[in-house]
Amino acid sequence: MQITIPNGTDLLARLRNFEEDHFVERKTSGDSKKDWLKTAVAFANSAPAGFPCVLYLGVKDNGEIESKPVNLDTLQKTFTEVMKDAYPPVPYLTKIITDGERAALAVIVFGSELRPHFAGPAYVRKGSKSIDASEEQFAELIAQRNSKAARILQYKGKPVTVFVRSEEKEVPWPKSTTLADCDQFYVTIQAVPHEPPSSFPLSRVEINFDNLRKTLQLEITDPSRNAWEVELERSARMVLGHMMTHGGRMLLRWLMMHERIECQVQFMPDFSLDFQNKEMEISVKNGLIRREQERGGLQRTFYVFNPEYLPVLKRVLPEFLGSQV
Repeated sequence: MQITIPNGTDLLARLRNFEEDHFVERKTSGDSKKDWLKTAVAFANSAPAGFPCVLYLGVKDNGEIESKPVNLDTLQKTFTEVMKDAYPPVPYLTKIITDGERAALAVIVFGSELRPHFAGPAYVRKGSKSIDASEEQFAELIAQRNSKAARILQYKGKPVTVFVRSEEKEVPWPKSTTLADCDQFYVTIQAVPHEPPSSFPLSRVEINFDNLRKTLQLEITDPSRNAWEVELERSARMVLGHMMTHGGRMLLRWLMMHERIECQVQFMPDFSLDFQNKEMEISVKNGLIRREQERGGLQRTFYVFNPEYLPVLKRVLPEFLGSQV
């Protein structure tokens, strides 16, 4: 997916365009905070994936920046708090624009691959109570829109029959195999209790019915990669797609191009060092990259890729960015 981050000139031009641009909204600093959230979620759900929509804060309906001085730092922090109610998180960047002596905040919201987004949590029942859906429960709700995933999920926690098929042979899994989980991307099965489960892309799984055992039958084809490689890809897709922003993925691509970069050096001018550190910390915590300290000399610390994840990221990252790495 290709994304473009508009510069200051582009943002001022779109601020004054009232005829052709349907992905622009202007709000004053005193407008309802719920309207901010509503607009950002609508942009993420409606625009083409990666397209930069703009929500201007501190701007009147006629495109004029408010004359009353606005604390843009406070405004940005307030917006960040408001956006915490969006689920899944909406990808966005903020920039300050100036017109003469006046200044406003431009919030760039990208059309999202992770749609639908909601202006608040989903709710599920737990016993006699209604509670916020966890990330896992939310993913399961979305998966149920996929008829294949929905059918598989009916057997969650139950024994299933599993065959791994190749051109040469068909290998059955143990009869103790149970279905651990499934979403719109992958299915997870547990062959032996107390051992790590294995996950496979849903595209590689065909469903059937075992009439002898009266249960679901999963036929996994083209097992060209072992279960560990599949698990690495699943983990990488989860981090890239659900935890990191578009900007964070761009920073990973930049790191991949340079192999290693000093931690306290700003990678790209479009992203602040604070934003960079937050995104890189997500990658470090989830094992995609790590910090290494050079020996001798200044003993600087560098970001480098985890060699186990590097082949997977070279294959997967371009899918999210729409370009070659």
